[in-house]
Amino acid sequence: MRQGVQVTTTRKRDAECIADALVMYGGKVGRDGRRWSVQLSTSGPPELPELLTALKQCLDESAIAAVKVELDGQAYAMEGLT
Repeated sequence: MRQGVQVTTTRKRDAECIADALVMYGGKVGRDGRRWSVQLSTSGPPELPELLTALKQCLDESAIAAVKVELDGQAYAMEGLT
């Protein structure tokens, strides 16, 4: 079963950076008003920790302060190193 994950940020360049770093999860960038989102998907729960680890590494390496991660109707904040 595919599991969708949406990552939301306020800057286009951050969304593009995340989509590029997580291309293996089908990163697709979109815009919703003033926010940018990246749609990602996994093949199920076993891949989810890998996706989140890759996202955290991307935030840290790209100096992205924080993003909102939506999963199964719940929203979470993930912070990167700044």
